Amino acid sequence: MAISPSLCTCRLSSRRPDPPRRLPPPSSSFPRSPPISQRFARVTAATAEAMTAEEASLKKGIAELYDESSGLWEDIWGDHMHHGFYEPDSAAAAAASDFDNHRLAQIRMIEESLRFAGVSYEEDKRPKRVVDVGCGIGGSSRYLAKKYGASCEGLTLSPIQAQRAQALAAAQGLADKASPASSPRRIGIGQTELGVCRGLRVSFQVADALDQPFPDGQFDLVWSMESGEHMPDKKKFVSELARVAAPGGTIIIVTWCHRDLSPSEESLKPEEKALLDKICSAYYLPEWCSTADYVKLLHSLSLQDIKVANWSDHVAPFWPAVIRSALTFKGLTSLIRSVVENHKRSIGDAIDDQRVQDGLD
Repeated sequence: MAISPSLCTCRLSSRRPDPPRRLPPPSSSFPRSPPISQRFARVTAATAEAMTAEEASLKKGIAELYDESSGLWEDIWGDHMHHGFYEPDSAAAAAASDFDNHRLAQIRMIEESLRFAGVSYEEDKRPKRVVDVGCGIGGSSRYLAKKYGASCEGLTLSPIQAQRAQALAAAQGLADKASPASSPRRIGIGQTELGVCRGLRVSFQVADALDQPFPDGQFDLVWSMESGEHMPDKKKFVSELARVAAPGGTIIIVTWCHRDLSPSEESLKPEEKALLDKICSAYYLPEWCSTADYVKLLHSLSLQDIKVANWSDHVAPFWPAVIRSALTFKGLTSLIRSVVENHKRSIGDAIDDQRVQDGLD
């Protein structure tokens, strides 16, 4: 198999003297040099500009993908836009049409990630400041805020997702900044109605995970649930996660990876590359990397307590359920409604276009 949904966790040392800083943009890294080097720099700069345009196009595609699909996903699956976690060969995993169990498995994915990383629930150790990088419509953000009594900031490229996430937070009493902070609620698997915890601060904004709008050392828990696969620059992605983590903080990355290469291999097999290319085209994904690649990046930043796991077998039952859900009456009607709404929005955009206005005058 080429695809390996994997988990990486680590901690930022409380004593590391030089925390990661923002990486400079590519164009700032080309010093003035003798003529030959200058010619090389100009070529490299042109490549960097082309890459910047490519990344801009990728980010636009990601934003539009989730602008258009998030409502459809929420109609069927609710708050959480990620895999579920299953025990292999379990009855819940086998029942592709039992959507309640699959939604429960999505909560289990969150809980298993926290357990694997050793995130404490004790009052003096639990996270109080959380960032959700690639937050979707804020399912993880709200869950973590309620579980730990924490404040949480969510980042997404999609304006539609950010707006919906904020509306859901307000509806659940999580956007009220004036009330005194409440105690955390002991919640977990099996409790889907988590109640209202007033006084917790949960907010969302449109921002780039590769250039996060936060100062250094801001968060006790840095959470990335299946967003890393969208990042075109994995080094910058990991560096930003480490930069915003507080000393002693925990970083959790759950992401799609291709398999680790053997010592004798230089690349994946052609048929594996072909499979990944199809997935990349469908979901606006840049080049993939392996779990081992992530570990190297984490080590390069002098992070501590690095742990990894391959959860392919634990998430495998989820996609048959997703396919089955698309064939239900609700799935089909949601799809039709999504197409109609997108068509209305396209017409509205066209009417608002100045070129069209000029033609109508």
